Amino acid sequence: MKYLIDAITALHAPKETPKKRGIAQLLQERGMAMLPYGVVALLLFNIVIALQFLSRVYTLVLSCVLGAFFLLLLQRVESASSRVRTRKHLEIDVAELLEREVVPLETTEARSALKGRVILVSGAAGSIGMELCRQLLDYEPALLIALDMNETGLFDLVEGLRSRAHPWIAHLYPFIGDITDMQRMTRLFAEKRPDIVFHAAAYKHVPLLEEYPDLAIRTNVLGTYRLCCLAQEYEVARFVFISTDKATEPVSVLGATKRVGEMIVEALAKSTQSPTRFCSVRFGNVIGSRGSVVPIFTQQIEQGGPLTVTDPEATRYFMTIPEACELVILTPVIAEQGGLYLLNMGHPVRILDLALKMIQLSGLREGRDIGVVYTGLRPGERLHETLIAVDEELIPTANSKILCVTNNRSMPTLATIIQWMGSLEVSLQQEDVVQQRAHLFEIVHDRKLLSASIN
Repeated sequence: MKYLIDAITALHAPKETPKKRGIAQLLQERGMAMLPYGVVALLLFNIVIALQFLSRVYTLVLSCVLGAFFLLLLQRVESASSRVRTRKHLEIDVAELLEREVVPLETTEARSALKGRVILVSGAAGSIGMELCRQLLDYEPALLIALDMNETGLFDLVEGLRSRAHPWIAHLYPFIGDITDMQRMTRLFAEKRPDIVFHAAAYKHVPLLEEYPDLAIRTNVLGTYRLCCLAQEYEVARFVFISTDKATEPVSVLGATKRVGEMIVEALAKSTQSPTRFCSVRFGNVIGSRGSVVPIFTQQIEQGGPLTVTDPEATRYFMTIPEACELVILTPVIAEQGGLYLLNMGHPVRILDLALKMIQLSGLREGRDIGVVYTGLRPGERLHETLIAVDEELIPTANSKILCVTNNRSMPTLATIIQWMGSLEVSLQQEDVVQQRAHLFEIVHDRKLLSASIN
């Protein structure tokens, strides 16, 4: 009897190999998922016929046994079917994962600064860039320039807004371009004259950038510097640089390039009679963004597991995409010239706890229905992120969700920044990736020595 139950349940449960899982899915799509019930019905019919030849006592006993068997069978089949549905249609409430309330912010104070303006969003095809564009359109800009070199992402952004019949869709201007292409960027600034720039374009995946520091330097550092210079040249009113908590005492290429970006922004802001108000905004992992842990866990759950966690003690700070973008939009309204700001992300969350919570919300059981394996920290990753460096401190602002980061260390001048950019340009032409990475960290951690060596 046990083998019969397991055999019927197996027809409903997803198999571990892609080939078997595909056959089960095909049977269900063609309406054959009821086949096990037909087998059970036929079996019961034959047993009932056989019972006519037995005494009433035997009939009563067997009827009870068969009834219990039938209920158990239905329970097992329904449980297996439920797991199939869970894996196919997994929807996770982000608020439940973060275990804190995610409240939409009132951003009326930003309306006067944004309405009727020409706004440029770089990296508009990314998770943050797309959400920034969606929210910024609600402020009724004169023109919203969505800049990215990913044409498919830009197409998806436009079509998504058009399908929802956004009332301001006609003011969205998708522009395919690379921020390192100075000729194309100069033409864009000259023709469209943006008033406000939200600079989100960057390479961002930590382990990959450890292998390709040259691309991170070219885009995240040199691209940012040139875009900032264009903003000054064409008298952009406000420039917002999207940074990361990984820029704090960086140990990864991503963090180091973003830290240099923060220093570029501050140095340009302090340059003589800068017409542009610059600021930088740090925040942690954006939950639900492409390549982040939640979509990866979701896919692993749908495939039957296991879920991969780097370390059982690893923690990260998380925000939802909408709340991060709402605060980014608010920041330039309250920002001082050259200010560095940190978004309030609540308490750090253990990645393991996030994985277990997703398993629970999926109706599965860790260790029985699906497993968790530990892969170890990857290059450039650390066990816990830190929000401020030893020589930094946090100061409240008018908005409790936005904190100002002050630095007690002397910062590089614009002349030093220009020297750094020249040295990084040379390193991209003359050095291998190991030397390029070392050169980048020399700038971040040993600025005085590098400045002296250049001079």
